[in-house]
Amino acid sequence: MATKNTVGSTTTPKQVTAFNEVELPFNTHVAQQASEWLVLLISGTATNEDRHAWEEWRNADPEHGRAWCHIENINQRIQGIPTDIVFKTLAPNALQDRRRLIKALTVVLMASGTGLLVRQTAPWREWTADYRTSTGEQRKLTLIDGTLIVLNTTSAIDVDYNDTIRLIQLHTGEMFITTAQDRPAATLMRPFVVETAEGTVRALGTRFVVRQEDGRSHVAVYEGAVEITPFDASNQKIIVPAGQTLSFTRQTRDTFLSADENSIAWTEGMIVAEKIRLGEFIDSLRRYRNGYLICDPAVVNLLVSGVFPLKNTDSILASLTDSLPVSIHYRTRFWVTVVHK
Repeated sequence: MATKNTVGSTTTPKQVTAFNEVELPFNTHVAQQASEWLVLLISGTATNEDRHAWEEWRNADPEHGRAWCHIENINQRIQGIPTDIVFKTLAPNALQDRRRLIKALTVVLMASGTGLLVRQTAPWREWTADYRTSTGEQRKLTLIDGTLIVLNTTSAIDVDYNDTIRLIQLHTGEMFITTAQDRPAATLMRPFVVETAEGTVRALGTRFVVRQEDGRSHVAVYEGAVEITPFDASNQKIIVPAGQTLSFTRQTRDTFLSADENSIAWTEGMIVAEKIRLGEFIDSLRRYRNGYLICDPAVVNLLVSGVFPLKNTDSILASLTDSLPVSIHYRTRFWVTVVHK
C-alpha cells in the first residue's frame, strides 16, 4: 500500500496555527499520544477505525487539539521525504518496534530547527537525558559510587557527580533509590541530592522514591530520611522520615502520609492493589501502556485487589473482567475503554 509523508487530508484549515517559543509546554502524556497518532497515520497501516479513533481523541480535549496542531505543523515541514525513507533513516528496526520509532521521530522533530522547542525545555532534556525509559519499561542502574537506581516507566534522569556533590536531575517520571556511602578521594563527604522541577531532595542514608508530576514532586521514604528544600524564597527545609511520604510544589506542601510498600511493587515489574478504586487503578495502569486508556464513570468506584505483572497490560485488563462486572472495549489497540458489562 502506498504511503504519504503527511496526514494533511485529516487536518481542517482552522486547526493550523502558528507556534513560537513562548507557547505553554505540553503535558508529557498528551505529547506522547500525539506522536503515537502521527506515527500510526503516516505508517500506511491506519484503518478507517483508527482514523475515527484519532479524530475522537483529537476532539476529546482542547489540549489534544493543540498538541495535534503542533505536531502536524512540524510534520508539514518534512513533507516531500518518502515515508519509507523516513522510517529507515530514523530507526533501522523501527518497523518491528513502534516505540523506538516514536522516540526517534520525536528527537528528530525537536532538533529540526523549527524553533518550537529549545534545549532548555523539559521535553528536550528528557530525550537527551543520560538514562531514560520508554512506556512500560523499568530499568535498573548501578552508579559509580554503588548507588542503586530503578527507573520506572517513561522516566529520564541526568547524573552529575563532581568533587563536591552527587547530583541526580529527575526530568520526568519516577525512580527508586538506594544510596551508597560515598567513597571520595578527599575527606569531604559529598551529599547525594535529587533535583526536581520543584526543589531538591537530599538523602540522609536512605531508600526512597522521587516522582516528578506536572507542577508537583512526590517523595516516599522507606529507610533513613530525606531533606526537602523547595525552590522558593523561604529556603525552608523539610525532613521526611522513614515510613512517610510528602508531595510538594515550589510554594506549598501537602500533609505527611504513610509510605505504602505496595506502591513500589513496580520495581519488581508488578502492580499490587488492595481494594483500590478502579478509576485509580486505571490511572496507574495508563502510565505503562501506549495509547489512550480511559475508565467509564459508571465503574470508577468498583474495588480492585490483586497482583498484576506489568509485562502485558492487555492481560491485566482482561483479568479485570474475571472479578468485576466490566468489559474492555478496544476501538483500536491504542484506544481502550473500561465499561460496565
